[in-house]
Amino acid sequence: MTTNSKRRALIIGATGQVGGDVVRTLAESPELDVLAAVRRDYQARKMRDLGVTPINLDLDDGDTVKKAVSNVDSILLMTGYTVDMMKQSKRVIDAAKSDGVDHIVHVGASGADTAEVAHWGWHRMIEAYIEQQGFRFTHIRPEGYMQNVLGFGWLQGNSLTSLIGDARWSWVDAKDVAAIAVAALQRPDEFAGQVWRLGYEAATMADVAKQIGNHLDQEIQIVPLDPQVFYEGAVGAGADPAYMACIRDQFRLNAAGAIPGADQTFDAQAFEAAVGRAPANWSDFIERNSAALKSAASV
Repeated sequence: MTTNSKRRALIIGATGQVGGDVVRTLAESPELDVLAAVRRDYQARKMRDLGVTPINLDLDDGDTVKKAVSNVDSILLMTGYTVDMMKQSKRVIDAAKSDGVDHIVHVGASGADTAEVAHWGWHRMIEAYIEQQGFRFTHIRPEGYMQNVLGFGWLQGNSLTSLIGDARWSWVDAKDVAAIAVAALQRPDEFAGQVWRLGYEAATMADVAKQIGNHLDQEIQIVPLDPQVFYEGAVGAGADPAYMACIRDQFRLNAAGAIPGADQTFDAQAFEAAVGRAPANWSDFIERNSAALKSAASV
């Protein structure tokens, strides 16, 4: 742990969507020195341009992990979309324990009570290990990311892919996940011991298509896709088979209505009290991402 007056926060996942938002926000934070984990020179340059300190971190290299967590007070822990996330997370937690890190904010996955989606269980075991090692902790469990509509290429032309049939899903904006992570890193005393489940609007894919279509003044059709086809395409593109099998199984369970509380939404007032604004709904997301949605819908 640092002996400086300012806390030092290491952001693991700094080059991703949620972690990038965290870094950009905390770059202006007067109470924190921010370290951004990177693996490539161009990423380091971008972090310096933001005014934060880049630090080399390879989650498969224990030496870089030990150096990265040295003299750090808080860690934002996000790992990649592979089964190796479990051993990588343990490596970070063990190094953090040895170096006296105080607080770990872990971004996991849905908190739904089912073991049938394996990676949800992996995240819960990571959470349990963080607690068992005696850290102050904040666990963040987001539901379905609104950004998936664009990030997975589900919206193309006048079609929106559905892998979940007519199931209602609980949705969250990735920016809201980042906002809770920022608040927890800035105010660890307040957030220590808390579990945040994040999802603030329940909607079917048809509901989403209608909202996007209304905004674009364009009819958006739902195109069903077998989750196995999604899985085969993702693995063929280089994704980890074990992790993508989890995603495939989740889609299948969603479509069958077999995930308890899949459409559960959470306390928007608590979110607003924590970060100073309301969480996004689909209307907010669509308005903010209007240009990207228009581009995707014109393909």
